[in-house]
Amino acid sequence: MKYSIPELAEIQTLTSRINTIQSLPDNPMGAERVVRGNTHAFAVKEIPGPAFNTVRGLNSYDLKYLDEILFFYKELSISFRIEVTPLNSSDQLFRKLSDMEYYQSGFHSSFIRSVSSIKSGSLSTTIEVRPLKKDEFNLFSAIYVNAFGLPTFIQDGIQQNNQILYDVPGWNFYLALRQNVPVGIGVLYVEGELATLAAAATLPAYRGMGVQRALLNKRIEKAVEQGAKYITSEAVFGSSSHRNMERQGMKLAYTKAIWTKR
Repeated sequence: MKYSIPELAEIQTLTSRINTIQSLPDNPMGAERVVRGNTHAFAVKEIPGPAFNTVRGLNSYDLKYLDEILFFYKELSISFRIEVTPLNSSDQLFRKLSDMEYYQSGFHSSFIRSVSSIKSGSLSTTIEVRPLKKDEFNLFSAIYVNAFGLPTFIQDGIQQNNQILYDVPGWNFYLALRQNVPVGIGVLYVEGELATLAAAATLPAYRGMGVQRALLNKRIEKAVEQGAKYITSEAVFGSSSHRNMERQGMKLAYTKAIWTKR
């Protein structure tokens, strides 16, 4: 298995999203991206949190760019995190981050699956999953906010930064229904041979009913149809999402070290 693939897919997915957000007139969300060597620094000033404000690909060879990258975030006055894969880790890198008052604050898991391991007929489900319609992103954002217990005032932002991706090549949005009731959402991004299960959420009252399994099935099926050879995803280590990934044949590629400022 090629263990560099999950990080490459993650970077491709974030790059497409950030570039699209940045292309809005006057860049109202403050989306920016800096690439130095193999290191990618992503930022969306008006959407706080680690989802978009993150450094990927940092390794010991790119430490010469670290001051520039940190200044990039300082100018934007936003918090961010640095995600280091086992392939990129080194004593030199970790010592440098520690010297600059960063500490390892957690772990995050990356998963991968080769489509060659998917058997025909293995993706059936009793939950209906269909493509999300372009005028349903208010429903998409409502489910997302409810599922993650987020404040409602960010719902409009979530709606906007996903709706703008609807016509961008590679992006696919899905709605899960149980007895015609919308209960979950899922996102798939495909670029070349790599597919990313980009996001998913289930309303709390409908958890444990196979909604996430159905969304995984549909997105894996569509990734294969669109020519992907590898399917990747991320999840909090040991979470229900982690367990769902493994049940659907996704293999744990590695856990990333998450570094944040003291």
